[in-house]
Amino acid sequence: MHGVKRRLWTQEALKQKRAQDKQRIKAYRDQTARVLRLRDAGAYSMEALAETTSLLQMNGEFNAVWNYRRDIIAALREQLDGGFWEAELKLTMAHLRESPKVYWIWNHRQWCLQHHAEQGAAVWKRELALVGKMLELDPRNFHGWHYRRVVVRELERRSGASLDSAELSFTTEKINENISNFSAWYQRAQLIPRMIASGKIADTSRFAEEEASYIINAMYTDAEDQSVWMYLKWFAEASCIRDDMPLQDYDCMLTKFRENIMAINQDELEFSGRENIWCLKMLVFLGSIAPTQQESPAQRRHHLERLIELDSMRRNRYIHMLENA
Repeated sequence: MHGVKRRLWTQEALKQKRAQDKQRIKAYRDQTARVLRLRDAGAYSMEALAETTSLLQMNGEFNAVWNYRRDIIAALREQLDGGFWEAELKLTMAHLRESPKVYWIWNHRQWCLQHHAEQGAAVWKRELALVGKMLELDPRNFHGWHYRRVVVRELERRSGASLDSAELSFTTEKINENISNFSAWYQRAQLIPRMIASGKIADTSRFAEEEASYIINAMYTDAEDQSVWMYLKWFAEASCIRDDMPLQDYDCMLTKFRENIMAINQDELEFSGRENIWCLKMLVFLGSIAPTQQESPAQRRHHLERLIELDSMRRNRYIHMLENA
């Protein structure tokens, strides 16, 4: 499957494999029972910690064992030096390479950093660089993006300096590499309201004009990419943008979106013989939030009628909207 050649097993090889699997299953069950007995007995020793290490090597997704491991470490904390915490970070990194989308491994790493013997900004700066490298390997891993937000927040708290501008540039870099990176678009939507509120974006109208151009370029790059359209929907109705701009500027921005969407839709119609569903949906949406009437009732009806034909999964929704148009 997916380009991997299927192995043909002989009866003897299959028999050997089953015997090996049986041994591994028994070893795993025995180790699980051993660790859970220690946990239930309230054992918080280096020996118990070593037993959890062995079990996690067999199954790094065992949440209860990560929880028990933290309890052991917390009980032994006075005995642990910086070298232990560095070793623990290496352990979690080894597990993340194998299972980069397991919540409890990320949670354990975060906990380790928060309890690290070194509580200065240096450890968190190093972690930010590391998570940046991890997002180079898997740019759309939303676990990694969430973890990056945690690291940035901790680093800001310790350094007293905002990283919002640098993080916005980071999202631009990742989106420019791949506009389908929804996590990067989402991160952008988290940063912009905060930057406007704090005054880091001083001229909202100018910023909105530049951001609108950025979004439009992304729309032309791939009109089928839902990440761009979802970000456009957020940006167009975001209160931090709408309420901080002169009404005329806001209306002009929506008109700019509308004109370019209509052009993209027309290109799609001429090229493929059918209109673009996302374009039609956004035209209806923009018409519903515009301060001035940007489309006639007849145009809105046309868009909804076309959506009923083209987007059958949401047909009833469009019928309802049409009845209330």
